[in-house]
Parts: sequence; C-alpha cells; structure tokens
Amino acid sequence: MNTDPELEQLIHLLALEAKYQINESVLGELIAEGTLVELATYEPMVDAGKFDPNVYVVKRGLIRGTYLDKNIEKTAGFALPGTLLISFHSYYGDEPSYYRFEACCPTEVIRIPKAHFDSMLASSHEFALYMISCHQNQLYYNEYKNQVLSGDAKTRLVQLTCRLSGLIEGYTYDDAVLEDVRPDMDHESAVKKELFQRWKEIFRIVPSKIIASYLGITEQHLSKIKKELLRGSGV
Repeated sequence: MNTDPELEQLIHLLALEAKYQINESVLGELIAEGTLVELATYEPMVDAGKFDPNVYVVKRGLIRGTYLDKNIEKTAGFALPGTLLISFHSYYGDEPSYYRFEACCPTEVIRIPKAHFDSMLASSHEFALYMISCHQNQLYYNEYKNQVLSGDAKTRLVQLTCRLSGLIEGYTYDDAVLEDVRPDMDHESAVKKELFQRWKEIFRIVPSKIIASYLGITEQHLSKIKKELLRGSGV
C-alpha cells in the first residue's frame, strides 16, 4: 500500500487506540501487508461460526459486533475507522468466531494476515507494548460497561456516551461535544477525546433499535431518554 493522506489519517486514528504512544511508522508497517476489503451494508466482515484468525482495521464506515442470546440478536459493540478488530475465538482459541462482525453501512476494512501480525509482535517491542495497552483498554471498557449496565437506563445512556466514551475529567458534557481532538493535545487526552468523537458518530449512524439493544433497553425507552437529554435535563 502506498502512503497517502487518507492512510496517514487512518494510522493516526489507530495510534489513538491505546494510551501507549507508539511511533506511527510502526503502525504503517502493520497495515502495509494488509488487503483492502469492501463490505456492503449488513455484509459480514467475519461471520459467526466461521474461522478467521486474521486481524482487521476499519478504514471507512462502521462495523457492529453481534451475538445470539437465546435466539435474540444482541449488540456487543461498534468499531469506527481506526479501530482494530480480532475474533479472539479464532485468533487465540483456534475456534470458529463467536461474534458476527457486520457492516452497518458501506464499509472498508484492511485485513492483516495473522502471520504478519504475529511477526510484528515478536520482532517489535514497541508494537508489543502498544498491543498490550490496546488490550488493557479493551478489558477496562468491558469491565466498565458491565458496571454501567447495572444502573438505570438513563444512567447507562449518559455514562456510555460521556464518561466511558472519552469525557476527560473536569470537562462538562457540552465542552466535550464542542471540542475536537487538537494537534497540541497530549496523547492521553487525545485518546479520550477521540473515543468521545467516535461515539458521537456511532449515535449519528446507528439506528436507535441497535443502540437500544446495546444498552439493554427498548427502543421506545431510548427515544424518551434522548428527547429528555436534548431538552437539557438529566445530564
């Protein structure tokens, strides 16, 4: 792949996946061996029950992870450009994928061969530290999500879109919405702010019924909460 402004921006977004500040040229090496895959809306990147140990980076669009719970489809999470995705059942467990990763809109992803990914982990200490930080971020997110989802519905929506999604301590909700990631912002703050911006985009693209399934509430309840928040109450 030849380096271009769009690709450089993708690499920059990928660097914001972890608190560990990696040299972006290392991430350029990661995706250099990747293959571009174009997906139509609802087309799977990795389907449930299929074995796919490769690593993916979302380049354009939006990916949703889903799973079945007693024959009810539930949403595990979302991935916007700059997000690295792995089916750990396949990559680590040598088993078919448990999640279905599907496009929510026309989407492009870069498929990176597992062999190349593993080779970089073995040869680059910096890349290994970056991936540890990425996984720490994911583990924190999963733990915090479980904590938040044990609360009431309004708390779930506010906290998942504000605190969890990158609201920096000391900022107000309005500050976080209005301020984008700045070039002069320190890396850790930029990581948090970028996550917040991604969640704003998710809420713009994803239908309410899918957001509701992620939060574990009905679509009608979600609509009521969103209207209340838009009126400026409860935040």
